[in-house]
Amino acid sequence: MSKEIIIPAEKWVELYSELSEYILEYASLDPIYDDEGNRTEEKQDEFIDIVNSVESIMESVLTKEGEISDD
Repeated sequence: MSKEIIIPAEKWVELYSELSEYILEYASLDPIYDDEGNRTEEKQDEFIDIVNSVESIMESVLTKEGEISDD
């Protein structure tokens, strides 16, 4: 399947970041942030896992600018 939608790299990062943050906030029952406003270590690990999943989904339907190949 040819992926025709090409996303600039900066928008790619913005998109996966926003989606991942939304998923983390929506799915979390425990506090996400510590008293200083930083993600807790556990939630940071969850965020990274979510980012990896979101990027995999994005890569199946979108192309990040600069990663165009002749498949």
